[in-house]
Amino acid sequence: MVLQLPDTLPRTATPRCVHFGECGGCAFQDVPYADQLAAKAEQVSRTLSRTVGIVPSPEPYGYRHRMDYVVAFGKVGLRKRGDAKSVVGLSECHLVQPRVASVLASLHEWIREFEIDTYNLVTKSGDLRYLTFRQAFSSDQLMAIAVTASENSGVEPLLARLATVCESAVWSIQPRTGDTSVGVVHRIIGAETIVQNVRGREFRISPNAFFQNNLLLVDSMFDFIAEHARGFTLDLFCGLGAIGISVSDRIDRLVGVEVFEENIRLARINAEQNGVQADFIHDNANHFLAFYDGPVPDTVVVDPPRSGLAPKVTRKLVRLGAKRIIYVSCNLRSFAEDLDALEGYRLREVLAFDMFPQTPHVETVALLERE
Repeated sequence: MVLQLPDTLPRTATPRCVHFGECGGCAFQDVPYADQLAAKAEQVSRTLSRTVGIVPSPEPYGYRHRMDYVVAFGKVGLRKRGDAKSVVGLSECHLVQPRVASVLASLHEWIREFEIDTYNLVTKSGDLRYLTFRQAFSSDQLMAIAVTASENSGVEPLLARLATVCESAVWSIQPRTGDTSVGVVHRIIGAETIVQNVRGREFRISPNAFFQNNLLLVDSMFDFIAEHARGFTLDLFCGLGAIGISVSDRIDRLVGVEVFEENIRLARINAEQNGVQADFIHDNANHFLAFYDGPVPDTVVVDPPRSGLAPKVTRKLVRLGAKRIIYVSCNLRSFAEDLDALEGYRLREVLAFDMFPQTPHVETVALLERE
């Protein structure tokens, strides 16, 4: 859910980016950050019918771990505001760290130099579709991912150039015409993963693995989760194990469940390298819960995709009967719907985290306790 922030927000701040107003990446650079926070907290509070506080990002710019830049019509950038078939070629971007911004400034020149065939969003033809950057702030490692439409590509010279300025240069292939920046990894030059520290734990991140995007705020969010995690903890939608492993000092036993096999492989590596005993299971949440016959967890952590929990998952969670559920959500609407569906659980505590300053998005973390 994109928050519908009021039209009355004060537009009194000076936008930092020359592309603001045309580029669809930011919506509120002209709104003072304090007013952005107040508007997000007010909408979360209204939606959940209770007063909800919000934790600000330590910095309102330069916070993104991952940024997907569209490559189309000879341009590298983001979609034009209000027009999904047009791209604004970016010479600068302030949501990312300086290393990414520096590479971004050279990409148009490199694409011309190597005569790269870029994608056409209208005809669904062409080669290079996305250039994605993932940066680990704690190690300052940078990964660049070039996503092409097929293996028959002329992207290799660009990949080699990216390898001179990044620790990892990845070529991924996505032949489907749907709009996605994730492909099948075809080749990697340099490091296969980059390493990010969260709450004193080190996590290896691969090209397609999910990781929280605001690395300036993720420790605070995981601290909040650690305050409420207890005993035997079941971590559904666990990804590469970041939440469970980072709060392992507060729990007795950890079982993680994740449908994507690459994430499970990384979760097991991350647990071993951090000296954490855990069981990570390759399965989808619904199937796992349908056949689970072990002890009732003290805590269940769920961090589902934007669509939220499927109705059959909420029903199985209710039947499971864990003492508490910690729900991490990036979609306020699906979160509110799931709260209603989790019968027998009471919303005990909830806090919003501004993981996406300058945009109409917000993250919420809630503690639900069984009545």
